[in-house]
Amino acid sequence: MSEITEADIQSQIRVKREQLPLSCPNAGTDPAALHPRVYIPLKKPGDQADCPYCGAKYLLTD
Repeated sequence: MSEITEADIQSQIRVKREQLPLSCPNAGTDPAALHPRVYIPLKKPGDQADCPYCGAKYLLTD
């Protein structure tokens, strides 16, 4: 298992509970980068998940 680096933490998209359920791509995504919508399973603060299509990293902060 690899360690989480400071660069990984900085590149995460921080999400609040009121933004759930969360899907990727989100409304602000560049149309050229669109892919099929997938729901990201975040349930409790500290949960992290990656989009299987684009690799975006999400972190539930509260």
